[in-house]
Amino acid sequence: HPHGLSDRDFDTLFTTDKPIIFNFHGYPWLVHRLAYRRRNHANLHVRGYKEKGNINTPLELAINNEVDRFSLAIDAIDRVPRLQVAGAHVKEKLRNLQIECRNYAHEHGIDRPAERDWKWTL
Repeated sequence: HPHGLSDRDFDTLFTTDKPIIFNFHGYPWLVHRLAYRRRNHANLHVRGYKEKGNINTPLELAINNEVDRFSLAIDAIDRVPRLQVAGAHVKEKLRNLQIECRNYAHEHGIDRPAERDWKWTL
């Protein structure tokens, strides 16, 4: 696109050799279409809406589409080689948190207060 980032700016922002996890509010294919000619496209992993879910809580829908904070952290651990072994226990904890959140939502029909009422502290 003529108004897009130059290759140099794109490479500076997204790197040329590191994994990129891009959490997008829409369909992942759209970002891939915009970036497919870029240098590090093979390392671009876009997470977004996959049309998974039905009548769910907001967090359940995010978990189903792998755009929740737990899935993104797991994805980062999987894609950074030095974290794969060291982060195994963290991945297990994150998966358990996903299960706890789903179970709570199924039982109560809403997300747990810790997730539902979470606020950004910065």
